Amino acid sequence: LWQGDWKHLVIDDKEKWLIAFLDDASRRIMCYGVYDNATTENTIQTLKQGFKEFGCPREILTDHGTQFVANKKDKKGNSSHKFPEFLAENGIKHILAGVHHPQTNGKIERFFGTLEQKRHLFQNNLDRFMDWYNNVLPHMSLDFANAETPAEAFWRKLPEERIMGYAGWLLEV
Repeated sequence: LWQGDWKHLVIDDKEKWLIAFLDDASRRIMCYGVYDNATTENTIQTLKQGFKEFGCPREILTDHGTQFVANKKDKKGNSSHKFPEFLAENGIKHILAGVHHPQTNGKIERFFGTLEQKRHLFQNNLDRFMDWYNNVLPHMSLDFANAETPAEAFWRKLPEERIMGYAGWLLEV
């Protein structure tokens, strides 16, 4: 399961939007992008990059933002939206957090809190921050006694069949 959400940022006096997807089990940021606008197209573009590098998750959890779900339904109660259609095309189940219940998506929200607290240490260089978060920072909810990072936890927790499939995919490149 990957949790995803958008976060408004100000970087070098410019308003930007960050989309990030976090692996629920390891807290690893799987993919992210910084854009001028928080759109469905930018969400999908970022996910395509993540899928290319790590494969598709079984499920993606988001809130009810307009980048993820349709706001309006027709008279029959049906709606159409590119994001759930994209997920369905890739065999991914879309799970929606409860309305007005940010705790459901709490791990990505906690990540955004860490980002706000620490990004100044990286002079707002998000690539450097993400590398630190994934590969250096031990996470308290993981194997903290052994200073396990989200990247280490990701590989430790990944099911064997996914590792073998991933390794085979690497050999084809």
